[in-house]
Amino acid sequence: MPPDLDTARLHLRPWRLDDLEVCVAMNMDREVGRYLFPHGSPLEAEQRELCRHKITSGWPQRGAVWAVEWAGADEMLGWCGLFPLEETGLIEIGYRYLTTAWGKGVATEAAARVLGHGFGVLAFDPIVAVTHPDNLGSQQVLTKIGLRPGGLQFHYGLDLSFFALERADYFASR
Repeated sequence: MPPDLDTARLHLRPWRLDDLEVCVAMNMDREVGRYLFPHGSPLEAEQRELCRHKITSGWPQRGAVWAVEWAGADEMLGWCGLFPLEETGLIEIGYRYLTTAWGKGVATEAAARVLGHGFGVLAFDPIVAVTHPDNLGSQQVLTKIGLRPGGLQFHYGLDLSFFALERADYFASR
């Protein structure tokens, strides 16, 4: 079970089954899914089963996923986590948020805290990320937390913008 993590404004806790409906709502939101599901909206029943499986199965085997909340509130804004990037074994940082949390620095603040935990406590090296080439907001979050662009790579069935940061470079910049 991953530890709770805190920032000045946020509380990150391991996700749990009562987060299921928020996760499904995020996945079904057209704005959230615009870059995640470029070939059309997913089926709600499939998303509910996928989210339920991830929350209850102990996924990921390496890494962790945290529900992100405002400090002092018990309302999930989204999630941020570290998990293996398909087929490579590299550890990916990823996140997803309700649109009501967008534009408030939540993604950057949570990702910076999770990145620090990934390098400092879990000793992952490197930590990578992928995002849709048109998702400039996500790319901005990744560069703000220190990841560096590395061109396009094929992951999750798409050519995606790839970002990476080595552990030594993370600590050298702190």
